[in-house]
Amino acid sequence: MPQEVPVEERVRALRARVDEVDRRLVRALNERARLVQEILSAKAEAGLPVYDPRREEEILRRVVEANEGPLYDSSVREIFELVLHRIRDLEIQQSGGEGRRDGS
Repeated sequence: MPQEVPVEERVRALRARVDEVDRRLVRALNERARLVQEILSAKAEAGLPVYDPRREEEILRRVVEANEGPLYDSSVREIFELVLHRIRDLEIQQSGGEGRRDGS
């Protein structure tokens, strides 16, 4: 019969996996922000409007549709609303010469 792994060891291993997911999330968020910066630069060069509320709603709809749980759809939407808002804040700061990482 296989020996059962002690609870502390299982918890430690699961936490290590959570830590790696957190690192990947941060990398993905920063990659997303960089891509949005490129999009905004291209729009500025072409004289196109920066903010597109229809695109934002499309993004929110798409991420909710992609949700497989266990997070609630409303939670996924709130998380992405915050992501969109914070990336927009970054763009406002950088366009005004205030591109500090700490947000101050």
